[in-house]
Amino acid sequence: MNNFNPSKPEHVQLSVRDIVGVLFRHKALICTTFLTVAIGTAVLTFLMPNEYESRMKILVKNTRSDVPITPERTTGTAGIYFENEVSENQINSEIELLTSDDLLKQVVTECGLYQPRASLSVMLGLRAAPATKAAQVEEASQRLAKDLVITPVKKANIIEVKYTSGSPEMAAAVLRKVQDLYLEKHLKLHRPPGTHDFFKNQAAQSEEQLRDSQKQLSSFQQSMNVVSLTQQKEQTVQKLTDAKSRLLETQATLRELNERIAKLDQQLLKVHPRIVTQSRALPNQYSAEHLNTMIVELQNKRTQLLTKFRADDRLVREVDQQIRTTRAALVKATGETATEQSTDLNPLRQTLETEQARARVDQAGAEGRREMLAAQVAQYENQLSRLEGITGEYEDLNRKVKQADDNYQLYQKKEEEARITDELDENKITNVSVAEAPIQPSIPVRPNRPMNLLLGLFLGALLSLGSVVVAEFMRDTVLTPHELEVLTGRPVLASLPKNAGRLVMETVRRDEPSPSRLAQPKIAREPRLEWAD
Repeated sequence: MNNFNPSKPEHVQLSVRDIVGVLFRHKALICTTFLTVAIGTAVLTFLMPNEYESRMKILVKNTRSDVPITPERTTGTAGIYFENEVSENQINSEIELLTSDDLLKQVVTECGLYQPRASLSVMLGLRAAPATKAAQVEEASQRLAKDLVITPVKKANIIEVKYTSGSPEMAAAVLRKVQDLYLEKHLKLHRPPGTHDFFKNQAAQSEEQLRDSQKQLSSFQQSMNVVSLTQQKEQTVQKLTDAKSRLLETQATLRELNERIAKLDQQLLKVHPRIVTQSRALPNQYSAEHLNTMIVELQNKRTQLLTKFRADDRLVREVDQQIRTTRAALVKATGETATEQSTDLNPLRQTLETEQARARVDQAGAEGRREMLAAQVAQYENQLSRLEGITGEYEDLNRKVKQADDNYQLYQKKEEEARITDELDENKITNVSVAEAPIQPSIPVRPNRPMNLLLGLFLGALLSLGSVVVAEFMRDTVLTPHELEVLTGRPVLASLPKNAGRLVMETVRRDEPSPSRLAQPKIAREPRLEWAD
């Protein structure tokens, strides 16, 4: 019987009646455990002090970025980089500033959080209490670092800071002090002091250098008779180009005039001073008329002969020969004419002589113009050479002036930017701002007494059921007929209440046999049976 374990599922088949019977058997244990846990939880809940939580939220943004101290010129937003999204490194940097040791120690000192408190480890003697104020401040700053709950808000550029204290005034005061010291430290780290004075001094020095450079450049221009070297060089080059172009044109014109004069001279040699103005031919009219008459007469005679003779007859041939001779004489007489001529000055020669005289005048003018243009070209070349010689010194002086002016403009702009930045810093306008200022809480966040009482009741009920289970596992008795059937494997024919069992046992004891019957075998008394009420 001692090896029997009613908790094993292969031996016990629980029913609702069995469960209810178990609960009724241990009702005292259940009530004691439940009441102890519930009352203890209630007492502890009402004895716990109230804790107040104050919170603030810091917004990290990029709407303002400190102007970098660089030698380059920044115009507009050049040199200032804006981002739409704040990086995780920026958030972590701001969190590190909030939890820096010097800031926490200053908060502890100014808020009086370094007062010694009797901690459990000190009361148990595990460590000694801090003896000096510095040690107390350091211990309090470590406590404050643990009590400050700093968490970045997900998917937002906001850092949430919480602090819990037993006093609502102290919770709000600590967070306000953290806020003020954090903003001051942020400004100090992101904006070094003395920037405005530095740029102001640099601007003054650059202005003085600019004036000196301008004086040197002005003296050089007056001594070299130069106003704008680049413009003067361009004008000189333009004049030189024009003069050379006109010189080439003049030379071409002069060559053309020389060639023209030479041709005119050749033409004048071929043209006579006088020309025939009127020529009249006088023909030999009388001989022509006489010969024409003879030809007519010979032709008539031939006609008469042909009436008598043939064409090849001697008389006819003689007449034909006479006709031919007469016609030849007529032709000769017609070609012989007498010519009557009248002469005058040749106008072509006069024109050529006029053109020659004009060309010689133009030649003289072109030669004079060529000499003048050649002198101008030489003058412009000398002037350009002089300007080229002083270009290096002039550009050096001009570059100094430009560099001094750029430096002055740069430092003046930086000075103004530094002044504006200082004004923003004085007004605490930075790239971080307090989105939610800490306020004094009115309702404690801990303890949550209704919740604690509900948890106490639940824990009491749970521990009560657990104590019943433990008690059932720890017992070594058989309490029900069902357990006996499971244990012995035989059916139980009858069961008696616990009082009836006692009466039977007492009867058995009174009816025990005499000593002479002791030698008879005895029935084993195990297992021990108990009957329930």
